[in-house]
Amino acid sequence: MATKRTHVYRLYPDATMAHVLDQWCDYRRYCYNKALELWNATYSEYRMLVSPEILMEFKKPKEERQFTEEQELFISNHYPTAALIQKKLTASKQSWEKQISSRILQQACADLGKSFKKFAKDKALKVKRGAGRPDFQSKKAKRQGFKLNQGVVLAREGNHGKLTLPVPAPYKGEWHSIRFSEIPKNAEFGTISFYREHGHYYMAVPYKYETPPYIHKHTGKKTGIDVNVSHFNDAEGEHYFLHKGNNGAVNLGRVYENIKHQQQILARKLEENGQIAGKRSKSYQKARIKLQKLYERAHRMQDDAMHRYTTHLVREYDAICIEDLDVKGMLMSHVASKGVHRALFGRFRSYLEYKCKSAGVKLVIANRFYPSTQRCAACSNVKKDDEKITLSGNKKHGTKHNEYVCYNKKCPNYNKVVDRDMNAMMNLTFLIDHPRYNKAL
Repeated sequence: MATKRTHVYRLYPDATMAHVLDQWCDYRRYCYNKALELWNATYSEYRMLVSPEILMEFKKPKEERQFTEEQELFISNHYPTAALIQKKLTASKQSWEKQISSRILQQACADLGKSFKKFAKDKALKVKRGAGRPDFQSKKAKRQGFKLNQGVVLAREGNHGKLTLPVPAPYKGEWHSIRFSEIPKNAEFGTISFYREHGHYYMAVPYKYETPPYIHKHTGKKTGIDVNVSHFNDAEGEHYFLHKGNNGAVNLGRVYENIKHQQQILARKLEENGQIAGKRSKSYQKARIKLQKLYERAHRMQDDAMHRYTTHLVREYDAICIEDLDVKGMLMSHVASKGVHRALFGRFRSYLEYKCKSAGVKLVIANRFYPSTQRCAACSNVKKDDEKITLSGNKKHGTKHNEYVCYNKKCPNYNKVVDRDMNAMMNLTFLIDHPRYNKAL
């Protein structure tokens, strides 16, 4: 069975090809918005003309629907689909559109069709926070891009890669290859996504491997992961991601201090004579771009640290247990919402899930109500009511938030101060071999 793995490369186009990429990004947005407008109009027309008999058939399960030839002809000509919308847009193409690859239009219509299918499916299943109805795309969005599924050539050139885009037949201007950051993999690839973000260009290539790119070697080790705002705990100890420590994130705290300083500068430039300025000055735009670059740098440092850490876990352990955190609920808290946002809990789980699946490592998700923080790892006693540990510790016994003290006299750790995070980590590790306890206790 083939394994898919997406690699992202940074592109370094010259002025000519940067203009081509910008033009194709804009054209993709134009195609998507035009297709959505036509989709809505086609559906409105379909609802006006459709017969009650066809609507009744659509209410039945897909395998039980039966349409006459006349009804099938009506549906194929009036019910909006990606193929129908693409056919209509291709027929009404203007001359300037023929200077751009036709595959961009095809992929834009295909993406719109997938979005509507996902929206209809989630609506039918009444999925909470499911996919919303597709909306028009803005030219002010931070990320602009397009997709190509044919005609792209990736080659090696020295210590980096060389990209050759398909040249549209009527195009007569200059055309160059584009250098990208790394040597391409020796594997087949699917539809490539190109995008522009913060003034830089990127290419996401989904490779298809016949054998997994990494085969996990059995180590016999297992661990639970207790996540915190500033650090994560595993069987090896603490791993810091914000202000100090390892995994390439040593200077991240300093970057956030620079962000705070730049935000203050931007806020001062936003006001003129104590009022919000209507027209933005050049110095304001420069400060805004500088702030965007700082945010991008922080994002990359976090992403790099998270990739390094999750890869280390997958290579070192045969089984891993993590918590099922209510991240959105935690972000509603005014106490630690900024720290939770920066700690990347959601991204950590996402990265770990796909890496464990690819490498064949067992991943256990602890029940959201499993008391990993309140349970004693030595005697299984669970703290309740006024014995519980909160973000401010325990007022009854005067312990700090990072201390766990068991008051069960039969416990080997009775009245001893234990690190709360390491205790929680051991409780999560316990679930790997004892899944029956993976519930609220």
